[in-house]
Amino acid sequence: MAEWLLEILSEEIPARMQPGAQLQLKTLAETHLNNAGLGFEEIKTYVTPRRLVLVVQGLSLEIPEKSEEKKGPLVTAPQAAIEGFLKTNAIAREQCVVRPTPKGDGLFILKTIPAQQTYAALPEIALAILKGFSWPKSMRWGAQPTPWVRPIRGLLSLFEGKIVPFTYAGVTTSNTTYGHRFLAPGPFTVKDFKEYERELEKHFVMLEWDDRRHFIKKNVAELAEQSNLAPLNDDALLDEVAGLVEWPIALKGTMDARFMDLPREVITTPMRHHQRYFPLENTQGNLAAEFIIISNTKATDDGKTIVVGNERVLRARLADAEFFWKQDLKMPLVHFNEALKTRLFHQHLGSLFDKVQRLVDLSTRLAKTIGANASLVARAALLSKADLASQMVAEFPELQGIMGKYYAQHQGEPAEVAQALEEQYWPKGTDGHLPQAVPSLLLGLADRLDTLIGFFTIGATPTGSKDPYALRRAALGVISLCLAANFKFSIREALMWAYDAYPWADLPAPILKPKEEAVAQVWNFLLERFKFFLKDKQGSAYDHVEAVLSVAHDNPSFADLALRTKALDQLMGGEDGQNLLAAYKRAANILTIEEEKEKRPYTGDVREASLETPEEKQLFKELQDKAPKIEECIANGDFVQAVQSLAGLRPFVDQFFNKVVVNVEDAKVRETRLQLLALLRKTLHQVADFSKIEG
Repeated sequence: MAEWLLEILSEEIPARMQPGAQLQLKTLAETHLNNAGLGFEEIKTYVTPRRLVLVVQGLSLEIPEKSEEKKGPLVTAPQAAIEGFLKTNAIAREQCVVRPTPKGDGLFILKTIPAQQTYAALPEIALAILKGFSWPKSMRWGAQPTPWVRPIRGLLSLFEGKIVPFTYAGVTTSNTTYGHRFLAPGPFTVKDFKEYERELEKHFVMLEWDDRRHFIKKNVAELAEQSNLAPLNDDALLDEVAGLVEWPIALKGTMDARFMDLPREVITTPMRHHQRYFPLENTQGNLAAEFIIISNTKATDDGKTIVVGNERVLRARLADAEFFWKQDLKMPLVHFNEALKTRLFHQHLGSLFDKVQRLVDLSTRLAKTIGANASLVARAALLSKADLASQMVAEFPELQGIMGKYYAQHQGEPAEVAQALEEQYWPKGTDGHLPQAVPSLLLGLADRLDTLIGFFTIGATPTGSKDPYALRRAALGVISLCLAANFKFSIREALMWAYDAYPWADLPAPILKPKEEAVAQVWNFLLERFKFFLKDKQGSAYDHVEAVLSVAHDNPSFADLALRTKALDQLMGGEDGQNLLAAYKRAANILTIEEEKEKRPYTGDVREASLETPEEKQLFKELQDKAPKIEECIANGDFVQAVQSLAGLRPFVDQFFNKVVVNVEDAKVRETRLQLLALLRKTLHQVADFSKIEG
């Protein structure tokens, strides 16, 4: 068993692309090694800003002999097709064998591929791996036609200490690589992975991404602690910085005290998003005038020059921010709405100012529906996009909403309005924070509903993996907000209001769907997202969600659907639910057969006088008693009580099937018993369509 080491040395790989590249390298290696028939014990991959590394341990020394079969045309196929097959494979007709197929006798080629040394096969496998790579963005350099994320500068490929020869992107493999770009730029040779890993560390390269991340986190915390400070929790920044350096060095810088009067986010945004610094805070949770820099080189002056340079850069950015802050505060927030008239939301959906007007209308209607303060919500909607025209947000787009909150607070807007301006964008991800205040929830909901109905109406819907307007994220936002607030109003009706808010006659579009069609499409789109959402958030099985959706009324709220599905989950998680499901399927099968035979449905209209056995009578009594109670529970949103009532039917259903024969000779008795089964089916359908549950 042997070892194969492959390194692709390049210019800096963007940090956001590194995790995907590392995973892709492992997947491609596994695929091509398996396709070649090569066994192995373990595959490991590594990534740094300048290199992708593959190590295969326990690799077989030889690819064993194997047989391959290639299917050709039928014996009765046109002669031209047969000759083409023979010519393509460079064989004579006599070399083919005839075998039966479902369509008739066919021609087959049987090949025996002799055993091959692994060393001889690796160049082709390595090239297949490299050619199979897919980058979010790639480039070409010089006269090379081969694309890669950044120019490739070296290829190291060793099998049992021997160079595996091949050329890719104009670079030929060797046993030589390079260390840190600044601290150890010279070449060095290696013979295996252990030596490679050891020599890299000597040449100031931490190969393992997790090691770099842990080292950075530890050193940032220790350096901050020297000043009795602590770094802000920011895993995303930590991940990114780990992908920017091969030999991290933590340094501490300071900022001018005058900038500390700026809003907290105005200071931390250029630090985190632009400079990749780690902001610090004191024990009271206030932002400190110090920050941590992660350098990719060790300076001779203990980093003093690096710190001074970074302090100068941050000073310039904060000076700009200070200027924008002062300039923006000279105007009332509503003043910026005028500039929104010249900014497109979408060419067929009007300007951002048009969107604001629609949000005022829609959010006000939503507020009145639930009895919220409509004037507060309308004010928040009017100011919702104003900060997009401010100088601060133009320079730092990450501050949209946040600056709206600060400007609103500064000019004395109600606290709920200011809060809504920031929280309208929440949640920002699948696990992001959710707003709690009603104006924030309604504004965020109105914004997403307006976006969804607008783009669906003009036919700009997601296709496959493409979603340029982030409509899937908007849909998940709608679901999250509805569940967070336990909103009970009809989303379908809200979508109709959103449609009506658009002046479609003034917005000509290539495709313009009628209201009913657009609303139905958005609603179905939301329901599809809802299935996945419940699976992730409350562990509900897809078939349980489908069962609930199949019998829910036309305009259910997501809050009710979630509670209803959760109650069904609880029922089906126990013995009562499973036995009820078995009984339902038995009853449904009997009814399906009889309904198809007689070409008519059974509706559950039971003639009580025709009931004969105690089991029939008892089941009928229980169904009559429980059906209206279940209906009332569902109408009141008490789904737990509804499923508990269903569970209470179990012993009577069991007794019926144990003692009663349905298909008897007496037509009246048989009719009554089939109708009783239909009543059972109808009662169960009040909660869910049990035919959708897999069991």
